Amino acid sequence: MLLPVLSYAQQLRRLSLQEAIGLARNHSSRLSADSLQYRMAEAKIAQTSANALPQVNVNASYRRLSNNIEPFIITLPSGSFNINSQILNQSYNSVQLTQLLFSGGKVTYGTKAFRKEAEAARSDYNKNVLDLEQQVTDLWFNLYNAKASQRIILSNIEALSKKRDDQETFRVQGIVLANDVLQIDLSITRLRSNLADISSLAASLNYNLCITMGIDPATEIEIPDDYLHPVAVAGPLQTYINTALSQRAELKSFKLHSEAADYRIKAARADYFPTVSLVGNYNYDKPNQRVIPNVNKYNYSAYAGVNLAWQLSSLYTNHARVRENRLSLVQLKSNTQQATENIQVEVNSNYQEYKKTLDKMTLVQTELEQATENYRVEQNRLNAQTTTPTDFLDANSKLLQAQLNLATAKANAELAYRKLIRSTGESAK
Repeated sequence: MLLPVLSYAQQLRRLSLQEAIGLARNHSSRLSADSLQYRMAEAKIAQTSANALPQVNVNASYRRLSNNIEPFIITLPSGSFNINSQILNQSYNSVQLTQLLFSGGKVTYGTKAFRKEAEAARSDYNKNVLDLEQQVTDLWFNLYNAKASQRIILSNIEALSKKRDDQETFRVQGIVLANDVLQIDLSITRLRSNLADISSLAASLNYNLCITMGIDPATEIEIPDDYLHPVAVAGPLQTYINTALSQRAELKSFKLHSEAADYRIKAARADYFPTVSLVGNYNYDKPNQRVIPNVNKYNYSAYAGVNLAWQLSSLYTNHARVRENRLSLVQLKSNTQQATENIQVEVNSNYQEYKKTLDKMTLVQTELEQATENYRVEQNRLNAQTTTPTDFLDANSKLLQAQLNLATAKANAELAYRKLIRSTGESAK
């Protein structure tokens, strides 16, 4: 009878942050789409480069003519001859070769532009990888904080419940009032209400993290304390900003897009120039039109030469396209400047947040020591019936808050550090 219940129970899974990130990367449909986008950009490079390769065309045809046309015969004093032989079965076959020699650099610049776009797509992919890592990191640390808060509140409820039992005994003996016991009951009820809120938050974070990693949402994720790392000392702000300006994928992407736009300008200007190609043709026909009179057999013929094509109207119609590409380059440079400023602001904000978490860790430790001593004094006074439950519960509330602050301070510091490193364009190890 218990088997169905046991099979439905949540599966507990001990999971480190790096394991969670690895699962999320393998599962992410967005990263898969970005990877396809990068490969499509590489395919465009190959497609454009192929325009510089020799172009070969093969044509073959067979015709069966009707026999209702009379041959044309010319009669001369020396005799007569037929210039329109009745060849009913005809076949025309040719191989044509075209090799581009010069196009003003259009193919070369076009290929370079697509290559830069492919590199930019790769840079965008790397940015999305870091974004996904940060998303998982936020969920992972927030879940850790929620579960740590759950454990502390449960422990506090248990301690207050024991204290409530002691006060109930004193009430029966007539030492304390019923209202004193009621105050502790009320405090326990509030803690249970807070616990319900935190449990709901933990369940939501647990579910979202499972979905992000692509595992069964019914899995309960366990994050033990030994997975947290010691926090690092914050270096100079300018060091992080300089790293961000040289490593951020957005700036790399903008730079590559700008270089691609510059190549597109050159490719557009190439339309001002003529196109020169080497051409060749080989025919194997029956009858061959170069053989007069026509004979009923296969004969080959060939030619080779140079072809020049120049669309002169492009000298005055191509200005708009060149101008459009130039404006795109100006827009990209403006976007790059804006992105640079935003990145500097982001790095500074994360840096200040990280320094604040480091400062708070020391303060929280002191707060816990003070709250613990205050709780000890108030507990002794309550046991000695020299204080009211109100003072004791206030001390308990301060101790609980200090315990919660300390439990989450280390996780918040590491999370802030990872956000700072992420804002520099690198992945925190």
